[in-house]
Amino acid sequence: MNIFGKMLILACVFCLTVMAFATDESANKLEAKEPEVKIVPPPPQRPMLRGIWADSWGNGILSREQCKELVDTVRASNLNAIFPEVRKVGDAYYLKGFEPRATNIKEDKDFDPLQYLIDLCHDTSDGKHYIEVHAWCVTFRLWRKQLGDPPPGHLFAKHPETVMLTSDGKDNADSTMFADPGHPMTEDWTVRVFRNLAEKYDIDGIHHDYVRYPEYEGEWGYNKVSLERFRKRTGFKGIPAGDNPMWQAWRRRQVVNTARRVYAEVTEVNPDCLISASTLNWGLETDPWKWRTGTPRTKALQDWVRLMEEGALDMNCLMNYSRHKTQPERFPNYTDLALRTRSDRHAIIGPGIYLNTVEDGFEQIRIAIEKGADGVMMYSWNGWSKDKDISRKQFFQKLKKEIFPEPVSFPPRPWKQDPVYGSVIGQITDQSDKWLDGVVVILDGTKPQITDGTGFYSFFRVDPGEHTVAFQGADGKIIREDCNVESGKTVRINKKM
Repeated sequence: MNIFGKMLILACVFCLTVMAFATDESANKLEAKEPEVKIVPPPPQRPMLRGIWADSWGNGILSREQCKELVDTVRASNLNAIFPEVRKVGDAYYLKGFEPRATNIKEDKDFDPLQYLIDLCHDTSDGKHYIEVHAWCVTFRLWRKQLGDPPPGHLFAKHPETVMLTSDGKDNADSTMFADPGHPMTEDWTVRVFRNLAEKYDIDGIHHDYVRYPEYEGEWGYNKVSLERFRKRTGFKGIPAGDNPMWQAWRRRQVVNTARRVYAEVTEVNPDCLISASTLNWGLETDPWKWRTGTPRTKALQDWVRLMEEGALDMNCLMNYSRHKTQPERFPNYTDLALRTRSDRHAIIGPGIYLNTVEDGFEQIRIAIEKGADGVMMYSWNGWSKDKDISRKQFFQKLKKEIFPEPVSFPPRPWKQDPVYGSVIGQITDQSDKWLDGVVVILDGTKPQITDGTGFYSFFRVDPGEHTVAFQGADGKIIREDCNVESGKTVRINKKM
Protein backbone atom coordinates (compact mmCIF):
# COMPACT_ATOMS: atom_id res chain seq x y z
CA MET A 1 0.00 0.00 0.00
CA ASN A 2 1.41 3.35 -0.96
CA ILE A 3 1.76 6.26 1.41
CA PHE A 4 -1.45 7.91 0.22
CA GLY A 5 -3.43 4.80 1.04
CA LYS A 6 -1.96 4.64 4.52
CA MET A 7 -2.77 8.31 5.10
CA LEU A 8 -6.38 7.73 3.97
CA ILE A 9 -6.78 4.85 6.44
CA LEU A 10 -5.37 6.95 9.29
CA ALA A 11 -7.71 9.82 8.43
CA CYS A 12 -10.71 7.47 8.50
CA VAL A 13 -9.69 6.06 11.88
CA PHE A 14 -9.29 9.59 13.28
CA CYS A 15 -12.74 10.63 12.00
CA LEU A 16 -14.37 7.54 13.48
CA THR A 17 -12.67 8.21 16.81
CA VAL A 18 -13.85 11.83 16.87
CA MET A 19 -17.38 10.76 15.97
CA ALA A 20 -17.40 8.15 18.72
CA PHE A 21 -16.15 10.69 21.26
CA ALA A 22 -18.76 13.22 20.13
CA THR A 23 -21.47 10.56 20.41
CA ASP A 24 -20.34 9.75 23.96
CA GLU A 25 -20.32 13.44 24.86
CA SER A 26 -23.84 13.89 23.47
CA ALA A 27 -25.03 10.92 25.47
CA ASN A 28 -23.43 12.34 28.60
CA LYS A 29 -25.14 15.67 28.00
CA LEU A 30 -28.49 13.95 27.59
CA GLU A 31 -27.92 12.00 30.80
CA ALA A 32 -26.93 15.17 32.63
CA LYS A 33 -30.29 16.74 31.75
CA GLU A 34 -32.17 13.99 33.59
CA PRO A 35 -33.07 15.00 37.17
CA GLU A 36 -30.89 13.48 39.86
CA VAL A 37 -32.55 11.48 42.60
CA LYS A 38 -31.47 13.21 45.79
CA ILE A 39 -31.17 10.76 48.67
CA VAL A 40 -31.26 12.64 51.97
CA PRO A 41 -29.97 10.61 54.91
CA PRO A 42 -31.92 10.88 58.16
CA PRO A 43 -30.57 13.41 60.67
CA PRO A 44 -28.49 12.17 63.60
CA GLN A 45 -30.46 9.86 65.91
CA ARG A 46 -29.36 11.48 69.17
CA PRO A 47 -31.33 11.84 72.43
CA MET A 48 -33.99 14.49 71.99
CA LEU A 49 -37.63 15.25 72.56
CA ARG A 50 -39.75 14.33 69.53
CA GLY A 51 -43.24 15.63 70.08
CA ILE A 52 -46.60 16.41 68.52
CA TRP A 53 -49.24 18.94 69.54
CA ALA A 54 -52.73 17.36 69.63
CA ASP A 55 -55.46 19.98 69.87
CA SER A 56 -58.90 19.29 71.28
CA TRP A 57 -60.81 21.36 68.74
CA GLY A 58 -60.34 18.38 66.41
CA ASN A 59 -59.95 14.64 66.89
CA GLY A 60 -57.18 13.31 69.09
CA ILE A 61 -58.22 12.80 72.71
CA LEU A 62 -62.02 13.00 72.59
CA SER A 63 -62.59 9.23 72.91
CA ARG A 64 -60.73 6.06 73.85
CA GLU A 65 -60.48 5.10 70.19
CA GLN A 66 -58.91 8.46 69.29
CA CYS A 67 -56.43 8.21 72.18
CA LYS A 68 -55.37 4.72 71.06
CA GLU A 69 -54.85 5.85 67.47
CA LEU A 70 -52.78 8.83 68.63
CA VAL A 71 -50.56 6.79 70.95
CA ASP A 72 -50.12 3.89 68.54
CA THR A 73 -49.13 6.24 65.73
CA VAL A 74 -46.70 8.18 67.90
CA ARG A 75 -45.01 4.97 69.06
CA ALA A 76 -44.84 3.52 65.56
CA SER A 77 -43.24 6.76 64.30
CA ASN A 78 -40.54 6.74 67.00
CA LEU A 79 -41.81 9.94 68.58
CA ASN A 80 -41.61 10.13 72.36
CA ALA A 81 -43.86 12.97 73.55
CA ILE A 82 -47.50 14.05 73.19
CA PHE A 83 -48.79 17.50 74.12
CA PRO A 84 -52.59 17.01 74.41
CA GLU A 85 -54.72 20.14 74.74
CA VAL A 86 -56.51 19.55 78.04
CA ARG A 87 -57.63 23.15 78.63
CA LYS A 88 -59.02 24.81 75.50
CA VAL A 89 -61.23 27.74 76.57
CA GLY A 90 -61.19 27.60 80.34
CA ASP A 91 -62.65 24.07 80.24
CA ALA A 92 -61.25 20.66 81.20
CA TYR A 93 -60.47 17.44 79.34
CA TYR A 94 -59.90 15.69 82.65
CA LEU A 95 -61.97 14.91 85.75
CA LYS A 96 -59.83 15.83 88.77
CA GLY A 97 -60.16 19.58 88.46
CA PHE A 98 -62.53 22.43 89.22
CA GLU A 99 -63.16 23.93 85.76
CA PRO A 100 -66.20 22.85 83.68
CA ARG A 101 -65.96 19.67 81.61
CA ALA A 102 -65.39 20.25 77.89
CA THR A 103 -68.56 19.79 75.86
CA ASN A 104 -67.11 17.96 72.84
CA ILE A 105 -65.79 14.88 74.70
CA LYS A 106 -67.43 11.96 72.91
CA GLU A 107 -67.74 9.47 75.77
CA ASP A 108 -69.61 9.21 79.05
CA LYS A 109 -69.08 11.57 81.98
CA ASP A 110 -66.75 9.09 83.70
CA PHE A 111 -64.25 9.13 80.83
CA ASP A 112 -61.09 11.03 81.74
CA PRO A 113 -59.21 11.74 78.48
CA LEU A 114 -56.01 12.88 80.21
CA GLN A 115 -55.81 9.91 82.56
CA TYR A 116 -56.59 7.45 79.78
CA LEU A 117 -53.86 8.98 77.61
CA ILE A 118 -51.35 8.84 80.47
CA ASP A 119 -52.13 5.15 81.06
CA LEU A 120 -51.50 4.35 77.39
CA CYS A 121 -48.35 6.45 77.09
CA HIS A 122 -46.71 5.22 80.29
CA ASP A 123 -47.39 1.54 79.55
CA THR A 124 -44.01 -0.04 78.80
CA SER A 125 -45.14 -3.67 78.85
CA ASP A 126 -44.03 -5.98 76.02
CA GLY A 127 -41.18 -3.66 75.08
CA LYS A 128 -43.29 -0.58 74.34
CA HIS A 129 -41.29 2.62 74.69
CA TYR A 130 -42.33 5.30 77.18
CA ILE A 131 -44.09 8.39 75.86
CA GLU A 132 -44.11 11.63 77.83
CA VAL A 133 -47.41 13.45 78.35
CA HIS A 134 -47.24 17.24 78.66
CA ALA A 135 -50.64 18.71 79.58
CA TRP A 136 -51.23 21.56 77.13
CA CYS A 137 -53.22 24.39 78.79
CA VAL A 138 -54.34 27.59 77.09
CA THR A 139 -53.42 30.18 79.70
CA PHE A 140 -55.13 33.53 79.00
CA ARG A 141 -57.35 32.97 75.93
CA LEU A 142 -60.35 31.63 77.82
CA TRP A 143 -63.60 31.93 75.88
CA ARG A 144 -65.37 32.55 72.58
CA LYS A 145 -68.62 34.48 72.67
CA GLN A 146 -70.06 32.37 69.87
CA LEU A 147 -70.18 29.53 72.42
CA GLY A 148 -72.76 31.43 74.48
CA ASP A 149 -72.40 32.35 78.13
CA PRO A 150 -69.51 30.80 80.06
CA PRO A 151 -70.77 27.77 82.03
CA PRO A 152 -70.88 27.57 85.83
CA GLY A 153 -67.40 27.04 87.24
CA HIS A 154 -65.71 29.01 84.46
CA LEU A 155 -63.43 31.90 85.47
CA PHE A 156 -65.59 34.41 83.58
CA ALA A 157 -68.76 33.08 85.23
CA LYS A 158 -67.30 33.42 88.72
CA HIS A 159 -65.11 36.47 88.12
CA PRO A 160 -66.29 38.45 85.06
CA GLU A 161 -64.15 41.33 86.27
CA THR A 162 -61.03 39.48 85.05
CA VAL A 163 -61.90 39.89 81.34
CA MET A 164 -59.29 41.76 79.29
CA LEU A 165 -60.44 44.97 77.58
CA THR A 166 -59.18 47.09 74.73
CA SER A 167 -58.38 50.77 75.19
CA ASP A 168 -61.89 51.61 73.89
CA GLY A 169 -63.62 49.11 76.18
CA LYS A 170 -64.21 46.10 73.90
CA ASP A 171 -64.03 42.68 75.55
CA ASN A 172 -63.51 40.48 72.49
CA ALA A 173 -62.19 40.31 68.96
CA ASP A 174 -63.64 37.87 66.47
CA SER A 175 -65.62 36.48 69.43
CA THR A 176 -62.42 35.59 71.32
CA MET A 177 -61.99 36.70 74.94
CA PHE A 178 -58.87 36.82 77.10
CA ALA A 179 -58.37 36.98 80.86
CA ASP A 180 -56.15 39.89 81.86
CA PRO A 181 -52.97 38.81 83.68
CA GLY A 182 -52.87 42.24 85.31
CA HIS A 183 -55.88 41.24 87.41
CA PRO A 184 -54.63 39.27 90.45
CA MET A 185 -57.51 36.79 90.26
CA THR A 186 -56.47 35.77 86.73
CA GLU A 187 -53.03 34.84 88.01
CA ASP A 188 -54.33 33.08 91.11
CA TRP A 189 -56.90 31.05 89.16
CA THR A 190 -54.35 30.08 86.51
CA VAL A 191 -51.85 28.93 89.13
CA ARG A 192 -54.48 26.78 90.86
CA VAL A 193 -55.37 25.11 87.54
CA PHE A 194 -51.74 24.28 86.76
CA ARG A 195 -50.86 23.25 90.30
CA ASN A 196 -53.89 20.98 90.54
CA LEU A 197 -52.95 19.17 87.33
CA ALA A 198 -49.37 18.63 88.47
CA GLU A 199 -50.57 17.38 91.84
CA LYS A 200 -53.42 15.08 90.72
CA TYR A 201 -51.97 13.55 87.53
CA ASP A 202 -48.77 11.69 86.74
CA ILE A 203 -47.94 14.10 83.94
CA ASP A 204 -44.39 14.55 82.69
CA GLY A 205 -44.90 18.21 81.98
CA ILE A 206 -47.37 21.07 81.81
CA HIS A 207 -47.47 23.40 78.85
CA HIS A 208 -48.54 27.06 78.52
CA ASP A 209 -50.23 28.28 75.37
CA TYR A 210 -51.40 31.86 74.80
CA VAL A 211 -49.28 33.01 77.73
CA ARG A 212 -49.41 36.46 76.18
CA TYR A 213 -51.69 39.29 75.08
CA PRO A 214 -53.94 39.03 71.98
CA GLU A 215 -52.80 39.21 68.39
CA TYR A 216 -55.89 41.13 67.30
CA GLU A 217 -56.06 44.73 66.14
CA GLY A 218 -56.30 47.38 68.82
CA GLU A 219 -54.56 47.96 72.12
CA TRP A 220 -55.19 45.29 74.76
CA GLY A 221 -54.75 44.97 78.50
CA TYR A 222 -56.92 47.83 79.77
CA ASN A 223 -58.65 45.90 82.53
CA LYS A 224 -59.68 48.42 85.21
CA VAL A 225 -57.90 46.66 88.06
CA SER A 226 -54.70 46.30 86.05
CA LEU A 227 -54.83 50.01 85.15
CA GLU A 228 -55.33 50.99 88.78
CA ARG A 229 -52.38 48.86 89.86
CA PHE A 230 -50.21 50.37 87.12
CA ARG A 231 -51.09 53.93 88.15
CA LYS A 232 -50.44 53.22 91.80
CA ARG A 233 -47.08 51.61 91.08
CA THR A 234 -45.82 54.24 88.61
CA GLY A 235 -47.71 57.43 89.44
CA PHE A 236 -49.00 57.64 85.86
CA LYS A 237 -52.11 59.75 85.31
CA GLY A 238 -54.84 58.97 82.79
CA ILE A 239 -54.94 56.23 80.15
CA PRO A 240 -51.52 55.22 78.75
CA ALA A 241 -51.07 54.76 75.01
CA GLY A 242 -50.40 51.25 73.84
CA ASP A 243 -46.80 52.06 72.90
CA ASN A 244 -46.00 53.84 76.16
CA PRO A 245 -42.81 52.09 77.33
CA MET A 246 -43.85 52.03 81.01
CA TRP A 247 -47.22 50.53 80.11
CA GLN A 248 -45.62 47.95 77.82
CA ALA A 249 -43.15 46.99 80.53
CA TRP A 250 -45.97 46.71 83.07
CA ARG A 251 -48.03 44.35 80.90
CA ARG A 252 -45.01 42.23 79.98
CA ARG A 253 -44.29 41.87 83.68
CA GLN A 254 -47.81 40.54 84.33
CA VAL A 255 -47.15 37.68 81.90
CA VAL A 256 -43.82 36.98 83.59
CA ASN A 257 -45.44 37.11 87.05
CA THR A 258 -47.99 34.46 86.13
CA ALA A 259 -45.37 32.22 84.54
CA ARG A 260 -43.06 32.60 87.55
CA ARG A 261 -45.73 31.67 90.05
CA VAL A 262 -46.89 28.71 87.93
CA TYR A 263 -43.32 27.45 87.79
CA ALA A 264 -42.76 27.90 91.51
CA GLU A 265 -45.96 26.23 92.65
CA VAL A 266 -45.92 23.37 90.15
CA THR A 267 -42.36 22.43 91.06
CA GLU A 268 -43.24 22.76 94.74
CA VAL A 269 -45.84 19.98 94.47
CA ASN A 270 -44.23 17.99 91.64
CA PRO A 271 -40.47 18.67 91.36
CA ASP A 272 -40.06 16.38 88.33
CA CYS A 273 -42.76 18.07 86.25
CA LEU A 274 -41.37 20.07 83.31
CA ILE A 275 -42.92 23.46 82.60
CA SER A 276 -42.88 24.65 79.00
CA ALA A 277 -44.58 27.23 76.80
CA SER A 278 -45.58 27.75 73.19
CA THR A 279 -43.76 30.92 72.17
CA LEU A 280 -44.03 33.25 69.19
CA ASN A 281 -41.98 33.84 66.05
CA TRP A 282 -43.99 36.73 64.62
CA GLY A 283 -42.30 38.85 61.99
CA LEU A 284 -41.06 37.83 58.57
CA GLU A 285 -37.35 37.33 57.97
CA THR A 286 -36.66 38.60 61.47
CA ASP A 287 -33.14 39.59 62.43
CA PRO A 288 -32.63 37.53 65.61
CA TRP A 289 -30.45 40.26 67.10
CA LYS A 290 -33.41 42.67 67.11
CA TRP A 291 -35.54 40.57 69.44
CA ARG A 292 -36.33 43.38 71.87
CA THR A 293 -38.13 45.44 69.21
CA GLY A 294 -39.93 42.47 67.61
CA THR A 295 -43.71 42.08 67.64
CA PRO A 296 -43.78 39.06 70.01
CA ARG A 297 -42.35 41.33 72.70
CA THR A 298 -43.97 44.67 71.77
CA LYS A 299 -47.42 43.54 70.55
CA ALA A 300 -48.09 40.21 72.29
CA LEU A 301 -45.92 41.34 75.24
CA GLN A 302 -44.45 37.85 75.51
CA ASP A 303 -40.80 38.12 76.47
CA TRP A 304 -39.86 34.46 76.25
CA VAL A 305 -36.18 35.32 76.33
CA ARG A 306 -36.71 36.75 79.81
CA LEU A 307 -38.78 33.75 80.88
CA MET A 308 -35.84 31.50 80.06
CA GLU A 309 -33.33 33.82 81.73
CA GLU A 310 -35.38 33.99 84.93
CA GLY A 311 -35.84 30.22 85.11
CA ALA A 312 -39.64 30.36 84.75
CA LEU A 313 -39.56 27.69 82.02
CA ASP A 314 -37.80 24.37 81.60
CA MET A 315 -38.42 24.27 77.85
CA ASN A 316 -39.06 26.98 75.32
CA CYS A 317 -41.25 25.31 72.67
CA LEU A 318 -40.91 27.85 69.88
CA MET A 319 -43.89 27.90 67.50
CA ASN A 320 -41.54 28.39 64.58
CA TYR A 321 -44.34 28.41 62.02
CA SER A 322 -43.11 29.60 58.65
CA ARG A 323 -43.42 28.72 54.98
CA HIS A 324 -40.14 27.16 53.94
CA LYS A 325 -40.23 28.37 50.33
CA THR A 326 -41.48 31.93 50.73
CA GLN A 327 -39.98 32.74 54.17
CA PRO A 328 -36.59 31.03 53.92
CA GLU A 329 -34.82 33.04 56.65
CA ARG A 330 -37.54 33.06 59.27
CA PHE A 331 -37.22 29.46 60.45
CA PRO A 332 -33.42 29.31 60.77
CA ASN A 333 -33.18 32.81 62.30
CA TYR A 334 -35.71 32.13 65.02
CA THR A 335 -34.18 28.71 65.65
CA ASP A 336 -30.83 30.43 66.23
CA LEU A 337 -32.46 32.90 68.63
CA ALA A 338 -34.12 30.12 70.65
CA LEU A 339 -30.88 28.14 70.87
CA ARG A 340 -28.85 31.20 71.84
CA THR A 341 -31.24 32.18 74.64
CA ARG A 342 -32.03 28.78 76.17
CA SER A 343 -29.75 29.49 79.15
CA ASP A 344 -29.24 26.23 81.07
CA ARG A 345 -32.57 24.80 79.89
CA HIS A 346 -33.92 23.37 76.62
CA ALA A 347 -35.02 24.87 73.32
CA ILE A 348 -37.61 22.78 71.48
CA ILE A 349 -38.27 23.92 67.91
CA GLY A 350 -41.82 23.58 66.57
CA PRO A 351 -42.11 23.59 62.78
CA GLY A 352 -45.56 24.38 61.39
CA ILE A 353 -45.80 21.27 59.23
CA TYR A 354 -49.38 22.22 58.35
CA LEU A 355 -48.05 25.21 56.37
CA ASN A 356 -45.64 23.20 54.23
CA THR A 357 -45.37 20.31 51.85
CA VAL A 358 -44.18 17.10 53.43
CA GLU A 359 -40.65 17.56 52.12
CA ASP A 360 -40.43 21.20 53.19
CA GLY A 361 -41.67 20.31 56.66
CA PHE A 362 -39.08 17.55 56.86
CA GLU A 363 -36.38 19.98 55.78
CA GLN A 364 -37.27 22.32 58.65
CA ILE A 365 -37.06 19.42 61.10
CA ARG A 366 -33.60 18.59 59.74
CA ILE A 367 -32.49 22.22 60.10
CA ALA A 368 -33.58 22.30 63.75
CA ILE A 369 -31.81 19.02 64.55
CA GLU A 370 -28.61 19.94 62.72
CA LYS A 371 -28.46 23.30 64.51
CA GLY A 372 -28.54 21.52 67.87
CA ALA A 373 -32.14 21.80 69.10
CA ASP A 374 -32.99 19.80 72.20
CA GLY A 375 -36.07 18.55 70.45
CA VAL A 376 -38.71 19.17 67.79
CA MET A 377 -42.45 19.62 68.23
CA MET A 378 -44.71 19.34 65.21
CA TYR A 379 -47.92 21.26 64.75
CA SER A 380 -50.00 19.28 64.47
CA TRP A 381 -51.79 15.95 64.82
CA ASN A 382 -54.77 17.36 62.94
CA GLY A 383 -52.74 19.31 60.38
CA TRP A 384 -49.82 17.19 59.20
CA SER A 385 -49.18 18.78 55.78
CA LYS A 386 -50.59 21.20 53.25
CA ASP A 387 -50.32 18.38 50.70
CA LYS A 388 -53.90 17.22 50.15
CA ASP A 389 -52.97 13.84 48.69
CA ILE A 390 -51.16 12.35 51.69
CA SER A 391 -53.06 10.76 54.54
CA ARG A 392 -52.06 11.08 58.17
CA LYS A 393 -51.02 7.43 58.19
CA GLN A 394 -48.82 7.93 55.12
CA PHE A 395 -47.28 11.06 56.61
CA PHE A 396 -46.20 9.36 59.83
CA GLN A 397 -44.88 6.31 57.97
CA LYS A 398 -42.76 8.61 55.82
CA LEU A 399 -41.66 10.57 58.92
CA LYS A 400 -40.30 7.40 60.49
CA LYS A 401 -38.55 6.27 57.33
CA GLU A 402 -36.87 9.57 56.46
CA ILE A 403 -36.45 11.40 59.78
CA PHE A 404 -36.82 9.12 62.79
CA PRO A 405 -35.87 5.54 61.76
CA GLU A 406 -34.93 4.65 65.36
CA PRO A 407 -36.39 5.42 68.79
CA VAL A 408 -34.25 7.62 71.03
CA SER A 409 -34.15 8.55 74.71
CA PHE A 410 -34.97 11.98 76.08
CA PRO A 411 -32.21 14.57 76.31
CA PRO A 412 -30.53 14.91 79.71
CA ARG A 413 -32.20 17.45 81.99
CA PRO A 414 -29.47 18.09 84.55
CA TRP A 415 -31.30 20.92 86.33
CA LYS A 416 -33.99 18.33 87.17
CA GLN A 417 -31.98 15.10 87.39
CA ASP A 418 -28.99 16.50 89.27
CA PRO A 419 -30.01 19.96 90.45
CA VAL A 420 -27.47 22.52 91.54
CA TYR A 421 -29.84 25.21 92.81
CA GLY A 422 -32.88 25.57 95.03
CA SER A 423 -35.68 28.15 95.25
CA VAL A 424 -37.19 30.54 97.78
CA ILE A 425 -40.85 31.48 97.30
CA GLY A 426 -43.75 32.84 99.31
CA GLN A 427 -46.79 35.09 99.61
CA ILE A 428 -47.21 38.28 101.63
CA THR A 429 -50.60 39.19 103.06
CA ASP A 430 -51.95 41.62 105.59
CA GLN A 431 -53.42 40.52 108.90
CA SER A 432 -56.79 39.81 107.23
CA ASP A 433 -55.15 37.59 104.56
CA LYS A 434 -55.49 40.17 101.79
CA TRP A 435 -52.73 39.92 99.18
CA LEU A 436 -50.15 42.69 99.49
CA ASP A 437 -49.13 44.07 96.12
CA GLY A 438 -45.77 45.85 95.75
CA VAL A 439 -43.94 44.71 98.88
CA VAL A 440 -40.16 44.82 98.47
CA VAL A 441 -38.48 41.45 99.15
CA ILE A 442 -34.67 41.20 99.15
CA LEU A 443 -32.57 38.05 99.13
CA ASP A 444 -29.20 38.36 100.88
CA GLY A 445 -29.34 42.14 100.67
CA THR A 446 -28.52 42.11 96.95
CA LYS A 447 -31.43 40.62 94.97
CA PRO A 448 -34.59 42.76 95.22
CA GLN A 449 -38.02 41.77 93.99
CA ILE A 450 -41.48 43.27 94.28
CA THR A 451 -44.49 41.12 95.12
CA ASP A 452 -47.10 40.80 92.38
CA GLY A 453 -50.84 41.35 92.67
CA THR A 454 -51.26 38.12 94.62
CA GLY A 455 -48.51 39.04 97.08
CA PHE A 456 -46.25 36.42 95.55
CA TYR A 457 -42.46 36.52 95.18
CA SER A 458 -39.94 33.94 94.01
CA PHE A 459 -36.18 33.55 93.72
CA PHE A 460 -34.97 30.79 91.42
CA ARG A 461 -31.43 29.48 90.94
CA VAL A 462 -30.52 30.07 94.60
CA ASP A 463 -27.24 28.51 95.75
CA PRO A 464 -27.53 25.85 98.46
CA GLY A 465 -26.78 27.05 101.99
CA GLU A 466 -27.85 29.74 104.45
CA HIS A 467 -29.68 32.82 103.14
CA THR A 468 -31.53 35.82 104.54
CA VAL A 469 -34.82 37.13 103.15
CA ALA A 470 -35.85 40.67 104.07
CA PHE A 471 -39.40 42.06 103.73
CA GLN A 472 -40.01 45.81 103.72
CA GLY A 473 -43.55 46.98 104.49
CA ALA A 474 -45.28 50.18 103.43
CA ASP A 475 -44.32 51.74 106.78
CA GLY A 476 -40.64 51.13 106.02
CA LYS A 477 -40.30 48.46 108.68
CA ILE A 478 -38.04 45.55 107.64
CA ILE A 479 -38.55 41.97 108.75
CA ARG A 480 -35.74 39.46 108.18
CA GLU A 481 -35.86 35.68 108.15
CA ASP A 482 -33.06 33.18 107.68
CA CYS A 483 -33.50 29.98 105.71
CA ASN A 484 -31.48 27.01 104.50
CA VAL A 485 -31.76 26.17 100.81
CA GLU A 486 -31.11 22.67 99.48
CA SER A 487 -30.42 21.67 95.88
CA GLY A 488 -33.61 20.78 94.04
CA LYS A 489 -35.83 21.89 96.93
CA THR A 490 -38.20 24.80 97.40
CA VAL A 491 -38.29 26.85 100.61
CA ARG A 492 -41.57 28.68 101.20
CA ILE A 493 -41.68 31.72 103.49
CA ASN A 494 -45.14 33.31 103.79
CA LYS A 495 -45.50 36.50 105.80
CA LYS A 496 -48.30 38.56 107.32
CA MET A 497 -47.51 42.28 107.50
